[in-house]
Amino acid sequence: MVAVRRFRQRPFPRARALVVAAALAFSLAACAAEADDGLVARDTGPTAAAGPGPLTIATSFRIDNLDPLENAFWGPEFGYVELLMRPEPNGVPSPWVLQSLTNVDETTWKLTLREGVKFENGKTLDAESLAELIEFCDEENAGFAAAVNLDDAEVTGPLEVTLTTTQPVPGMANILADEANVPVFDVDAYAQHQEAGKPVEDLLDAGLYTGPYAMKSLTSERAELEPMPGYWDGTPGLSHLTIKFVPEATARVQAVQAGEADIALYMPTTMQRNLQGRSDAFFVAGPPNGTTFALQINNARAPYDDPTVRQALLAAIDYRALAEDVLNGLAEVATSSMTADADYVLDLQATDLDKAKRLLDEAGWTAAGSGPRTKDGQKLTLEILTYPQQPDSNTIGVALQAQLKDLGFEVKVSQVPDITEARKGSDWDVAIVGDSILSFTLSPVDGLRQSLHSDSPENYSKVDSPALDAVISELGREFDATKRTELLRRAQQIIADEGLWAATVRRKGMVVTNAKWRNYPLPVANLWVTARTAP
Repeated sequence: MVAVRRFRQRPFPRARALVVAAALAFSLAACAAEADDGLVARDTGPTAAAGPGPLTIATSFRIDNLDPLENAFWGPEFGYVELLMRPEPNGVPSPWVLQSLTNVDETTWKLTLREGVKFENGKTLDAESLAELIEFCDEENAGFAAAVNLDDAEVTGPLEVTLTTTQPVPGMANILADEANVPVFDVDAYAQHQEAGKPVEDLLDAGLYTGPYAMKSLTSERAELEPMPGYWDGTPGLSHLTIKFVPEATARVQAVQAGEADIALYMPTTMQRNLQGRSDAFFVAGPPNGTTFALQINNARAPYDDPTVRQALLAAIDYRALAEDVLNGLAEVATSSMTADADYVLDLQATDLDKAKRLLDEAGWTAAGSGPRTKDGQKLTLEILTYPQQPDSNTIGVALQAQLKDLGFEVKVSQVPDITEARKGSDWDVAIVGDSILSFTLSPVDGLRQSLHSDSPENYSKVDSPALDAVISELGREFDATKRTELLRRAQQIIADEGLWAATVRRKGMVVTNAKWRNYPLPVANLWVTARTAP
């Protein structure tokens, strides 16, 4: 999702359906740091209006191409790709390209499309195209296949597809609302492109997607998008959309100040203080929406393959200081690995230095003076990976370096250009990632499966816990709300007992805007641009 998206680092209900949604709601609602002098010094006053309708966004993550198997997850965030279901702030998705999603029984779901949905190439999205899309994603997307347990996608009406699954899938709505699973695209047009051996750049002309905006050009520096003619949900709110790829955070803010961008994404918290009193750029923050800066631990690399050492590490972190002091109060204290406002959440994260010291002693790591602890002649070292696209990851990493030194850790903070690629390897200790156990759609069940199940391709932490795997598998089949709560609490207890994962802070959403876009609402699930986005 993944910014890191849920998955922001990377590569979806009526009568009976409403009853299911209600049953699911409880679990679903559920770079160096920027220098203070990095901004343009002058205050030139409010940025001049760019004219009616257009929007320019500066972001740190580059969109490489339009290949639906590699990069379609960016599309829902910027309005050129749609999903079957739409993520919502309460964690219960609503229909998007679908008119309805109806649960017939535990292994049967009826998907009904809206009328008049067309791909950019003019082809209508009908039931046959939808069934083909779902089967294609099931074959080509391992994460989706593991989540949906598809048996068959049968066309049962002009706009209706009936899915049958090999086991109960109570979280179907969230699965269909996840940007990593089933982006809506024309499978036939994509197959023709592949069979012809055309370069990926030619997908700009294939008209694959159905969103309110169509991408007209894409370079390493920017993307240019225009409103989709005849868009099914009315006239889009922008006359033009430009996405600029600007890796450095200060440069993104300078673009806003200079009138070269309207909104800058992925802001470090230091910008709030830097922009106080200015009228050429405004720091806009929203409430936490499930996102965190997660501390992901390589469970397969010594000494962090020892659960006692992992527990000691997590007990040594000063979570209050990270949220209130290090990030200037622009995050809430993380007391839970799931960091959500839901009744299934257990507060099992806490700072306890005495416990941390005792656990390290028990694990054989001996303290000697003010230097690092040692065991069998080896120092207790910890390398923390951060990445420039999320500047506060480095801020947190540097703070942890100071916090853990007194406990006997010798800490190194290393910034890497691609945090996903770095974690795919084995040569790392921990990483600070803009990620959450909650999925892209704020589902704890999907998030657990994606991040911590031993068989998941996104289990970059190499977690291998038979106890947790069993709970996750049971959660994926359980419709009963009370039992799901019990299972979610059991999962959290296992995560704490085995020291598998931690949320360093519960981060708030934040952007920098010009005066025209100062009231920009912070979106759920990084949906920065929708058909309704307008000044």
